[in-house]
Amino acid sequence: MKFHHMCIMVSDIDEALALWRDVMGFQVIQRRITPDGEMVDQKTMDDIVRVKDAQFEMTLLMNAEGTMMEINRTITPKLVVTPRSELGYDRTGIRELGLEVSDIDHWFEKIRAAGYETQTEYVWNAGVFGRSFLFFDQDGNLIQLFERSPDVQLEEQPVLD
Repeated sequence: MKFHHMCIMVSDIDEALALWRDVMGFQVIQRRITPDGEMVDQKTMDDIVRVKDAQFEMTLLMNAEGTMMEINRTITPKLVVTPRSELGYDRTGIRELGLEVSDIDHWFEKIRAAGYETQTEYVWNAGVFGRSFLFFDQDGNLIQLFERSPDVQLEEQPVLD
């Protein structure tokens, strides 16, 4: 199985693009209001969202390595912003999006210079695997950037019973 994309629901598409396009270097490959009859019809959209007359502002982005992101803002139903206190590691659900990068120190400075809050004031060592840091997007979602140690070769490990 291959990773296809991650969807992040946001409160403001343009603010999200300031991060994903302008800072992270993704290219917008599609921006539209859905349903539009081409990508998805109204019945399917309503069935997916489980709300009659569901509608999203959707933007698909891709980087040079082929990683794809879907950034959505709901129009119908009304958007409810999740309080930051509900986004912690003490809750179920996906808590962070991890992306592998080169030159982690450059990325740390770039993210902080763009005004995003980092979880720590430094890049931390992830054991023998590499170095990393986490930061929050405009809606409080955690994004982890990770630089793999050049000495680490990831091999399949036996499953523990």
